[in-house]
Amino acid sequence: MIPPPSTDPVFNAEALKLLLQVAWADDQLDAKERQFVATLGPAWSVPEAVMVVLLDHLDRGKPLPQPNLKLLRTKPDAVITTAEALMAADGFIDSVEMEFMEQVRELLGRGG
Repeated sequence: MIPPPSTDPVFNAEALKLLLQVAWADDQLDAKERQFVATLGPAWSVPEAVMVVLLDHLDRGKPLPQPNLKLLRTKPDAVITTAEALMAADGFIDSVEMEFMEQVRELLGRGG
């Protein structure tokens, strides 16, 4: 299991929102990716109510809530490392996911 990017459950919930954006960058959520997120949330102390909303959005194909990027920019490296691990969870990283990761890096001030 990937350690949480923070000890703050609010930060971790925002990081999880971003991870879901990464996982769904290719408009598909692999069962392994969904399970990873469903397991990761409670392990990171993300409130159950947040998990219910996030997983419901995924299951129904509804737009995901946007993460608080200002908060996530306070610990960008931890968020990026975790996003990369999630992207690799299905055993395949496609070009769309790679492009999205570049956008994530840019948004978090870590673009190159």
